Amino acid sequence: MSAPVSATPDPSVTTDHAARTVRPTGGGVTLRAFLLRPFVVPFALLVAVGAAVVVGVGRNEAQLQAVEDAQARMLLVNALSTQISVMENGQRGYVITGSPSFLGPYRDGESTFRASVFALRDLSFNDLQRERLSLVEAAVNEWQERAARPEIAARTDSLRQAAALVSTGVGRDLLNDAREVTELMQAAESERLRDATRASQTTLNTVQWVSISGLLLTGALLLLTAYRVTRTVTRSLGELNAGARDMAAGQYGRRMPRTGVQELAQLGEQFDRMALAVQEREQALHDSAEALRASNTHLERSNRELEQFAYVASHDLQEPLRTIGSYTELLARRYQGKLDARADQYIAFTTSATQRMKTLIQDLLAYSRVRKAPRATQPVDTAALVRDVLADLEQQILAEQAVVEVQDLPTLNSSPELLRHAFQNLIGNALKFRDPQRPPHVQVSAHRREHAGQDSWVFQVHDNGIGIEPEYHERIFGVFQRLHGMEEYPGSGIGLAVTRSAAEQLGGHLWVDSLPGVGSTFSLALPVQAATPEPTDATPTDTRAPQAPAGDHP
Repeated sequence: MSAPVSATPDPSVTTDHAARTVRPTGGGVTLRAFLLRPFVVPFALLVAVGAAVVVGVGRNEAQLQAVEDAQARMLLVNALSTQISVMENGQRGYVITGSPSFLGPYRDGESTFRASVFALRDLSFNDLQRERLSLVEAAVNEWQERAARPEIAARTDSLRQAAALVSTGVGRDLLNDAREVTELMQAAESERLRDATRASQTTLNTVQWVSISGLLLTGALLLLTAYRVTRTVTRSLGELNAGARDMAAGQYGRRMPRTGVQELAQLGEQFDRMALAVQEREQALHDSAEALRASNTHLERSNRELEQFAYVASHDLQEPLRTIGSYTELLARRYQGKLDARADQYIAFTTSATQRMKTLIQDLLAYSRVRKAPRATQPVDTAALVRDVLADLEQQILAEQAVVEVQDLPTLNSSPELLRHAFQNLIGNALKFRDPQRPPHVQVSAHRREHAGQDSWVFQVHDNGIGIEPEYHERIFGVFQRLHGMEEYPGSGIGLAVTRSAAEQLGGHLWVDSLPGVGSTFSLALPVQAATPEPTDATPTDTRAPQAPAGDHP
């Protein structure tokens, strides 16, 4: 950019030296310290509350463990009492009935009793509990030795003998002793369970009270601190905002108020410096914008004139070229074989060059029409349009022994003329740039998907031809860009440029994916909702129906 031009002073702006001087930033506290210092006390209180909660939770966990242990011991003591009853009922049932089915519960109860004794011994709370457990176990063992087993053995021989043993009451007394001890154990565990539960509840209440009180106090301190901090910051920012608003309105002589926060003071200083810089550069930018606008206007006019010239020149060249071609053909028919071989060769060269020149001119005209002519959209059945294109290319398809597959294609709002240009060039290229080792195989398909942020139909023309090197994927879309000589693949090198221009006119995009020796896939993305055509400058048009140029990609 050129050196800034001094702006014309605004009468409303103070331009004296004092108004243009920026005050240096003074002392004050940093913004970080200003914001963080008031929160130290609430944060410390919050940490203390958190520590108290952690301690309380740890203590409550220990108390809950005591509750769980007491519950487990209570269950085991109840199991002892239950299994004593089960063994007694099973033994008595056998003695009374003599049925062996009563011995099953007796033996199961005995096994469960032993397991409960073993488990309760591991969970015993103190020596007194272990002593009582030993008394219960001893009483049950003595009952089995002195009553249960002898009575069971006697019942095997006779009911009378077993009844005599039962009548002594030894077994009943021993089991009553065992039950008395288990009742003592149950009472003790119930007391421990109540104590542990009360302690846990007390701890929870304390933690709850400390948490709520601490949080309420911390919240109150935070609200008070936040109010004071935000009031100060809001007031300072409001003053800065008012000053910036005045500067934005053109009052560049306005200076920002001083504040005790270093960062805000520095920001105000930067606003002051910015106002000075804007005041000095505003006129320079205005002058640059005017120069750029004039340059753009001149460039647009030059582009229109250049395109007009290309169109008119191409159109006007056709008449003398047709004359040259006609007289060259007359020479060839009349004097073929009458002159020497070199003359026949010269005539053939002239005829071939004239035909190439004619093709180039027609392609240039088509390219100009695509770029400049206004296009009206209408519903286009692309399947029918592709069938018409294939009918035009029928001779080429038959000559190349090509296979062309066309999938279901949609109907969309577009320009039929531009779409015909596009499909004729793309399918024609797929047939022309074939691999010599295999017949052409062309697939035409369409898929609806999102492309470039809008709902689009993406048409694809896939071939199994010679393919394109990656470094040429963009070059082939330029005008007169060829990758092969005329002897290998004829054409003007304009076809893909016309196709891309048509895609852009329709608000779409054209690109290629290709691998050398494998084939190419040309993709044409068109929006489902057709764009409204923009008005264009009037350009002379040929009254004849335009022909699609012979497309070239390599």
